Amino acid sequence: MAKKKVVLFIVEGVNDELALALPLERLLSNELVKVEVTEGDITTKYSNEGIVARIGAIIKKHISVNKYQTQDYAEVVLLVDTDGAYINQDSILYDNLYDEAYYDNDTIRYINPEGLEKTHLQKCRNLNHLISLPKVYNNIPFSVYFFSCNLDHVICNDANLTRSGKAEVANNFRSKYVNDLKGFHEFFSSLELSIGYTYDETWSFIKFGTNSLQRCSNFNVFLSMEAKQIKRDFSSVFEN
Repeated sequence: MAKKKVVLFIVEGVNDELALALPLERLLSNELVKVEVTEGDITTKYSNEGIVARIGAIIKKHISVNKYQTQDYAEVVLLVDTDGAYINQDSILYDNLYDEAYYDNDTIRYINPEGLEKTHLQKCRNLNHLISLPKVYNNIPFSVYFFSCNLDHVICNDANLTRSGKAEVANNFRSKYVNDLKGFHEFFSSLELSIGYTYDETWSFIKFGTNSLQRCSNFNVFLSMEAKQIKRDFSSVFEN
């Protein structure tokens, strides 16, 4: 029996892992799904390292801890929240009631608009570079998929959950789909969420206007024959 290749998902927080890991492990049963939690958005963290080096350091650590080799990896997938990063600065409104960004349909309210704009610029610069990369760290295939404006927004249509609310929603999502893999696939492929069929067109969409505040995702592309790296067809799986 051939050894399963690793698909490493790099995610921002434990709730991303909670919501997605088990359904993905079951859906990608021919591959070995692993999740690395970065405890924050690596595309906005200030560091002397470049963003590609930061991705490389995560992979290098994962290889070391798990005693893998680079050839054991089928691909590395970075999952990100858009956080409205591509909107115009004029759409970030001063509001002293919010010391964390509050997301509306076409604006963000926050106590420090100038600081948030700088964070957005850094995030966009890093994302624009990352999505152009076909490979990272010793030629491991690489791609980036987004949830807009964040994972909570996508899975429960609320972009402004409390910390406890995020955990509850993630747990509910996992419970709903861990034994309904067809439903999991259909959820991300629904017309309500998907905004394109190719990697490049979905990233072009999210960069336009206030789209990075809208409820959408391109994770459907990862789960399809249009994926940037591994092309996946689950039709035979769902027939059984």
